[in-house]
Parts: sequence; structure tokens; C-alpha cells
Amino acid sequence: MNESYRLGEQSIITHLQRLANGASTAELDVAALPTELRAIGEQLQKTFAILQQERELLERGAYIDSLTNLGNRGGLDCHIDQLWRKGVPFTCAYIDIDHLKHCNDTFGHAEGNRYILSICRALTETMEPNDLLFRIGGDEFVLISPTTDEAELEQRLERTRANLIEATSGGKAPMIASFSFGCSRVDPLAGDTRRQMTKDADRKMYRYKLMHRVQQPKENDASMHPIANQPPCNDRVFQAISMSSETRYPFILNLDTGESQWSINAVRDFDLPSQHPYNSLDMWLARVHPEDRDSVRSELDMVVNGAWHFHYMQYRVMNTAGKYALCECTGYRLDSTETEPNMYVGIIINRSLADTTDSVTGLGDIHALVNAIGEMRRVARKAGLVAIKIDDIAKVNARFGFDAGDRVLAESAACLMDCSRGKGRLFRSTGPMFVALFDDLDPEETDAIAEEIERFLGSPVLFGSFEYQPPIRVATLHLDAVDRQPVSILNELKALLEEAPQVPGTKLD
Repeated sequence: MNESYRLGEQSIITHLQRLANGASTAELDVAALPTELRAIGEQLQKTFAILQQERELLERGAYIDSLTNLGNRGGLDCHIDQLWRKGVPFTCAYIDIDHLKHCNDTFGHAEGNRYILSICRALTETMEPNDLLFRIGGDEFVLISPTTDEAELEQRLERTRANLIEATSGGKAPMIASFSFGCSRVDPLAGDTRRQMTKDADRKMYRYKLMHRVQQPKENDASMHPIANQPPCNDRVFQAISMSSETRYPFILNLDTGESQWSINAVRDFDLPSQHPYNSLDMWLARVHPEDRDSVRSELDMVVNGAWHFHYMQYRVMNTAGKYALCECTGYRLDSTETEPNMYVGIIINRSLADTTDSVTGLGDIHALVNAIGEMRRVARKAGLVAIKIDDIAKVNARFGFDAGDRVLAESAACLMDCSRGKGRLFRSTGPMFVALFDDLDPEETDAIAEEIERFLGSPVLFGSFEYQPPIRVATLHLDAVDRQPVSILNELKALLEEAPQVPGTKLD
């Protein structure tokens, strides 16, 4: 075997090794091979080209939306992972097409696809050179901008939306084109999380949709118009919501008919005539403190007239006992659609009553936990309790500040909700201690959830570039019947936690 042939073979072997190791740009210099090996080299090149083409098609299917040729949800996740690894701050906008279902139902899915593509073109035209746009669902887009701040991106999208509405209003198109959006600026190195980013942008988008909903042209078909005597909400659903807290009173007002719906708690605490009173705004204003009444009436008039879509105020309202309670009211005006009337919906919080929700985690607090255990004691039910303690919170507060400690608790609460899978009631007892209360599970099921909590609860939290994993302790208590005072049960849980082994995390000493 001559030296030229041996070197040619070695070139082919090296080429195959590079391909086996995942090289996507491996090239073989066929012309440099000896004559007797060139046919093999050419065949390898052709095979590699075919495999490369198939790989690109597979990647395209995994990361590209077939209708718009934008990145899809997989592409978005991949891109954000890259930004997170680099620690690059960026602004994201969650965008939702308005009335896509109406377009599909009224004009057909082909027109619906054209509507999607028109929104896609409008969004693409407003992008800066470094921006990327993804379609992550039927009517959902996400725009990522590494250079634009939140306010600037909001202004760009607002201009784009206004131009779309102007171009399709006044009979210029079968329906008015528009979208809703919410923007959030995130910095991975500052400790921001993807959950926070998604929650913040989603919340802002939903609020925007409530405040800026575009009313489509009415159809001649009377069946598409709001029904005057249609109740504003399903009674069973409304009652389920209204009983979720003693201090919160949801309400719904049909602005077209004057009919309203109030929670049982509101009827009880403010001596309302019924759950479905008419002229309820006048009825409510009559209960507002005389010094607050004019300002409240002025704001509510703006909502009723359609000038404002969002209302927030704190003012005093007379309760059933004839005393004035400090209340916080948040409400939104929902403009009418083809099937719904103009509505005003919201919630009133009675700040004069004790709130039993922990402000950091959103879970029930120690008062809610004591009440829940007391309720189980009254009906003599068995119970399974899982107690969790997040160690070293004091050290986190001392080193990174109290906001950092609250983030650890909030992230832990979110993970606890995932692990419990909705099978129990969750509470933040005191300080860094949580309690999950189960009243319909066998001990084996409760123990299985406790084991899952122990495995997954200590998820890492970023403080700048520092990744912190909280150490935790988990203890379980099974009771055949709740026959003791809640304080006694909670003291036993604390003692069990002190004896429980620690699942180690990051040391801060």
C-alpha cells in the first residue's frame, strides 16, 4: 500500500469520525484523494448532503411554524435558553390576536389564516434589526427584543395596533384587525425567572385586552346580538368564586340592562336587598361615605360612559352594623361583543376585616390554617399534614435583603403547589414554615406527596449570578381524627420538623 493511499484512507476515517461526533460542517477534499478512493469520497459527500438536508427539515419542523415561517414554541424556548445562558437582559411582548375565533366562525378558517398572516406582517414591519418574533399558538405571538426597553416596545406595538385598526375600520374590511399585548423586561443575571417573565407579560396582556377590546361590526342576524334578559354570569360558577374568601366580594353589572350579581358575603356584610338588584350603582353609592361619594360617582360615570375601562379606588362603605368599612374596589369595563352585553366586573376587598391570605406567597396564612384545622375538628375528620421548613431564610435576608428571602418563599410556594397537585390545602404557617393539609387521602398517598416535595421543593433561585438552593426539612403527621386544638397540632408539627433530617442546599456561612 503506497503512502498516498494510506493518507487518503486516513482522511476518510477522520471525516467519518467528525460526522460521528456531530460536526455539521465536516467537508472532505475529494480532489486530494488518490484516484482509487475518489468514488468512495464522492459517495460520502452525497450521503452527507442528503443527511444534512433531512436534518434541516427535521429542525425546521421542530422549531418553525408552518403557516407564518416564524419560530414556534420550541424555537422560542431554545432562543430564551440561549439568552439565559448568556445572561443577556431582554424585553418580551406576549401578543394575542383579538377575535380570531369570530373570524374563523364567521368567514372560515382560510380567512382566519389570512388574518393571522396580516397580524404577522404588521408585527414584522415594526421589528428592530435584533428583534425576533415567534408564533407559539393559534392566536399567540411572542416578540423578543434584546435592545428595546419596555416602554419603547409598548409604544411601537401601540402604534402598530392603531394603524391596523385604522386600516380596517369604517367598512374598509369585513372585520376590524387588532391585537392585545403585554411587555416585560427581564434580566437573568439580576435573578429574574422565566415564570416571573411569563406571569408578568400574561397579566399585562390580559389587563390590556380587558381595557382596549375592539367592538366588531354587528351582524344583521339577531341571534348574534346580546340578549337583554340574559343573566350576567352562571350562578353556580359565580357562587364558587364568591365563597373563596370572606373578605372579597366579586360583582358583575350588566350595563345594558342594569341587572347585577353580587356575592352572598356582600349581601350579608353590606345589607344589600338581594344578589340580583337593579340600579345597583345607585344602591352602592347610597352606602358610600358622604365625603367619598362624589369622587366615587365621578369615576364610575366614566366607566359607564365608556371613557374609562379600568377603575381602582379606596373608600368607605357602610356595613350591616351601620359602621363604615374601608374598601378597595378594582373593576373593569368589558365592551359588548356579538354575544355579550357591555359589562362592568370587579372585586371589592373589605380592608376592615382580617385578610387571611399571605401577601408573599398568595397561600392561606396562619389564621386560615387554624380555621381549617378547627373546621376539621368540628366534623371529626381524619387528616394528613405535611410540614415544610425552608432553612437559612434569615441568612438569605442578611446577605441579599428581604426581597430575596421573599423570592425564595414565593418560589417554594409555587413548587409546593405543583407537588400537591391540587389534592390538599396549602398554607404559610409562620416564617419559613409551610403546611399542606389533606383530608381525603390515605396515609400512603400523603407520604408519597411528602417524598415528592422533599425531592423537588428546593429549586434553585438566582441572586444576580449567584445560584442559591434552599435547604429544607419535611415532616408528616397522620391523624385518625382531629381531636385536639389547632395550636397543639401545630406545635407537634414544629417538633417533628426539628427532628427531621435536612435536605442540604447552598451553604451561606
